[in-house]
Amino acid sequence: MPYDKLLVEDLIGWALVHQTSLHPDVEVYQDPLTGLSFRATASLPAATKIVNCSYQTTLSYLNAVPTSSTFHQSVPFPPQFIEALKQDDPNIIGHFFLVQQFLMGENSFWWHYIKLLPRPDEFERLAIPIWWYEADRRFLDGTNAEPPIKRREELWREEWTKGVAHLREGLGNWDEYTYQLYQWAATIFGSRSFRASLTIPEEFMIKTHISRDDLSLTLDHIKNDRFSVLLPLMDIGNHNGINKVDWLPDPVAGRFTLSIRDAISEGSQIFNFYGKKSNSELLVAYGFVLPNPENDKVNLKLTPTPATMQLRRSQLCHVVHAQPEQEFMFHVKRSKEKTGIQAILDFFSEGLIDTLICMVANAGERKLIIKSPEYCIERSTDLFGGPLSRAIIQALNILCEKLESEKERIETSGANLGEPQNQNQRLALDYRQGQLDVLEEALASVSEYVQQSISFNWICLHAKTMTEANDMANFISLDCAFAFLQKDYRGESHGVIKLIAEDQEEPLPLDWSIIVEEWDHTYWIVWIMVVCMLWYRDGKDFELRCPDFLWGWQSGLLS
Repeated sequence: MPYDKLLVEDLIGWALVHQTSLHPDVEVYQDPLTGLSFRATASLPAATKIVNCSYQTTLSYLNAVPTSSTFHQSVPFPPQFIEALKQDDPNIIGHFFLVQQFLMGENSFWWHYIKLLPRPDEFERLAIPIWWYEADRRFLDGTNAEPPIKRREELWREEWTKGVAHLREGLGNWDEYTYQLYQWAATIFGSRSFRASLTIPEEFMIKTHISRDDLSLTLDHIKNDRFSVLLPLMDIGNHNGINKVDWLPDPVAGRFTLSIRDAISEGSQIFNFYGKKSNSELLVAYGFVLPNPENDKVNLKLTPTPATMQLRRSQLCHVVHAQPEQEFMFHVKRSKEKTGIQAILDFFSEGLIDTLICMVANAGERKLIIKSPEYCIERSTDLFGGPLSRAIIQALNILCEKLESEKERIETSGANLGEPQNQNQRLALDYRQGQLDVLEEALASVSEYVQQSISFNWICLHAKTMTEANDMANFISLDCAFAFLQKDYRGESHGVIKLIAEDQEEPLPLDWSIIVEEWDHTYWIVWIMVVCMLWYRDGKDFELRCPDFLWGWQSGLLS
């Protein structure tokens, strides 16, 4: 019998003794792609409970402090270590507690669980990029995975340094709690744990809490997920990005259950669900990506000024995130829409376009946003029919530049990587390509839309009918405006253009590219005056002869 099979049987046997059980028609097996996994050995109906995990077998911060009669207690840490960290850093205590249990070896209550985990020196089994060799990590340079990996290293080093500083004051073997062991423990929690708020119900803690003095602090930690919880046996379930399970805490029975929503056929793998995560999040935290293109997302960070941030926050559509310093981080994904502005909006996470508009708004547009906090471009049914159309085009132009810059950064950083030499490098290259594909699709779509919106010759030369022009036009140039005027009011238009030619000392036909370079605003005023005069003169006849999109704009201007 394979060695891992024996370890699995030991874990299942230990768990059963302590009221944690696996369904009799479910087995743990070694899948060539996903590693240790759950598999149905018989057909299972919907709502079958796959794993019942007793709170007695869970491992977390709660086991290191005397909080509940249910959570197994171990060798206590020095009081000053607990007191220094329990208020703000319960997660650090949980990580050090797992290190303690590893150092205890067979004397640990959780040894049957721990010995099945990857060991601190088994870099390949730990899998996540933070444990990759430097040559492999280079394949992630320039991607969205690179910054969070660096942040994790910095954070874990800071946490370990803080913990050891308090541990050395009262523990003789404090030097055995090395950074590598802390990094290992943080990896185990980061890749296998469950959120406390979803795992441990408040009524269960109230019912079983030993010390009433710390109850409110414990409940606050759980509510805000300041620590996470390891659930031996249940954490074997893998993630395929499809949520077909339910997590069911049972405060009366003192257990947490994983249940399937749909029937499972015999021989099928049974997946858990880690949450709605992008491939960047999956790669950094778990060491894998999903082949589904919808999982490919690229972060876009905006850095607005304080005044712009205040303006954006004044809008009713602005969503205040739990972590304010990250509220201007957005992402790009593939669009499910095919054409038009809805396809553009679908590429980006909510709030990106509205934030860009706040960044580029001029004085008049800022006043309008402040005066109408309920008005948000992303929720408007007519983007270019409103008063912020100028800002929209500028925002989309800036967005194109940013997409191009992100794409160039990834391409440049990967230019000299060469052929992949191992699985980590192949995984990283697939991930890189997914990021590039997203950026290229979004850039092509936004660029085409912007160009069509402001491509004046495209409208003038290719719109065979006025109806077609109405459908296509969002913006027109000065020469297009006079061309449309000339079609319906040839005599009046000829007289005005002749005056412009004389004023500019330019021959007919006019070269509008020369005129608009310095006189664009002046002759737009002339055009508006002419149109207004024609409207007042002709009334309904003007409305019938004027193109719909020009008439709609003119009506809004004069209303």
